[in-house]
Amino acid sequence: MWTGCADQLRAALLERLWAGDRFVARSCETGHTWSTDSLLYLMPIVLGRELPALVRTRLAERIGEHLTEHGLATERPTSGLYEDDGYWRGPIWAPSTVLIEDGLRRAGHIDLADEISVRFRALCERSGFAENFDARTGAGLRDRAYTWTASAYLILAAAHVERHRRQTPKGIPPRT
Repeated sequence: MWTGCADQLRAALLERLWAGDRFVARSCETGHTWSTDSLLYLMPIVLGRELPALVRTRLAERIGEHLTEHGLATERPTSGLYEDDGYWRGPIWAPSTVLIEDGLRRAGHIDLADEISVRFRALCERSGFAENFDARTGAGLRDRAYTWTASAYLILAAAHVERHRRQTPKGIPPRT
């Protein structure tokens, strides 16, 4: 029953919100669609291999456009809507980073997932566990000791160590 429901939801997502090269939002009242350069429109990558290959590839390309020196900007820095300290209009956030990194990995875009992990972990090591981070400078914003950021760091770091433990002969420490 649950598999059937999941299949129906995925089919509806693709039929109603995939516009051939991107996901869009749709008004329930008018059916009018729109899209921006927000990372939110790329969140369906969490479905990983459950998405068609073309959709996975296009999402990965667009996610790559959000990748700054410090991590995934929630709005592309080149967007007219970007704000250095605009809630979800630019800063790097831990929850979206972990969700997208995992989705990319499960979608087969391992190199991009690895790069996102490396950059986010380095950001936390430099700037601490802030609620969010300036995507251009890496400076911590808001609360400087946020548990979801610390948790995201620990999830990504543990997964990194485990992947390298499985790939590396005994006695050789993992690369960062």
